[in-house]
Amino acid sequence: MSKLHLVFGGRVKDPQGLDFDLNTIDLVGVFDSYAAAEDAWRGAAQRTVDDAEMKYVVVHLHRLLEPDAEGLKRPRGSAA
Repeated sequence: MSKLHLVFGGRVKDPQGLDFDLNTIDLVGVFDSYAAAEDAWRGAAQRTVDDAEMKYVVVHLHRLLEPDAEGLKRPRGSAA
């Protein structure tokens, strides 16, 4: 399986948080490597560098799709 990464951004209420205004979401794309995702993230973030309320992030989709494959096994007895 490819290690998929999602890059998106948007306006946030607090620049230190991740509470996005869903009406402003900018989907940059899905990438098959972290390096490609980071390049896309950097480009998008630099275009909005003067706007403190805009934030872009990289989401490791492969960790969400197969958490056990990354060594993130759930403790015994935890709910799925």
